[in-house]
Amino acid sequence: MFKNKTKKQEYSKYVSELGKVCKIAFGKGLIDTHSGNISMGIKENILITKAGKSLIDLKPSDFTIVPLNPGKQSGKVSNPFKSAETSEPSSELEVHKFILKSFKDSTVFHSHPVNAIALSLVLDKKKTDKFKSSPLIIKKLHTEYPGLNKITPADFESAYFFPEIYIMPLKFIEDIKSGGLKLKLEAKDIFKENGVFIIKSHGSFSWGPTPLEALRWTLALEASSEIILKSLSF
Repeated sequence: MFKNKTKKQEYSKYVSELGKVCKIAFGKGLIDTHSGNISMGIKENILITKAGKSLIDLKPSDFTIVPLNPGKQSGKVSNPFKSAETSEPSSELEVHKFILKSFKDSTVFHSHPVNAIALSLVLDKKKTDKFKSSPLIIKKLHTEYPGLNKITPADFESAYFFPEIYIMPLKFIEDIKSGGLKLKLEAKDIFKENGVFIIKSHGSFSWGPTPLEALRWTLALEASSEIILKSLSF
C-alpha cells in the first residue's frame, strides 16, 4: 500500500512536469487541443498519454503505463493511475518505444510544428543527392526509404546542436508501428542522445533527458524551419 502510494506521488510529479511543457507547446502553436502525445521513460516502463487525450490540461488519469520491453519483463506493470476509462496508450506508442529503447529515461514529445511540416513538403520538390557523404547506415536507410530527406539548419544555434535534421518518410514510421521495419537498426544508429526529426507532411518527434529539453528541440526545429522557409522566399 505504502509502496504504491509513493509511486503514485512520484508519477504525479512526472505528470505535472509533462503537463507544463505541453501547455507551453500549445501556446507556441505546436499542438492543437487534441493533437500530439508525450511520454517519459521510467526505468523499464513508459508513462505515456492515452489515445485521444488533450495535452493542454493533463491529469494523471490521462496517462497509462506500459512496459518498454513486454517480452523481457516479468510480472504485471503496476499502474497507480488506474481508472474506469480506457487505458489504451497513444497510437504512436511503438515510435516512443523505438526512441526510448536507445535513449532510456528520456522524455519523448510528438507534435505538429507548422513550419517544419511545410518545409518537409517544400524540400521534397528539390531532388538532390544529399547522402553521398553520409554514414553507411544512413545510405542504407535512404536506399530502403527513398523519401528520406534532411535539412541543414541555417541559424547558428540550431546548427550547433543539429548540423542535420532528418525528414523521415511516413512509411518509415508506419513500419516501426507495424513491426515491419526494413532494416535492423535502433534509434541510436541514426540519431543523437538529444534528438529531433520530422515526419514528412505529419509532424515531429523530439526527445531529451527532461521534458523541457524535449520541448527545446522541437522549438529549435520550428524556429530553424521558419528561417529556412523565409530565406527560400527571396
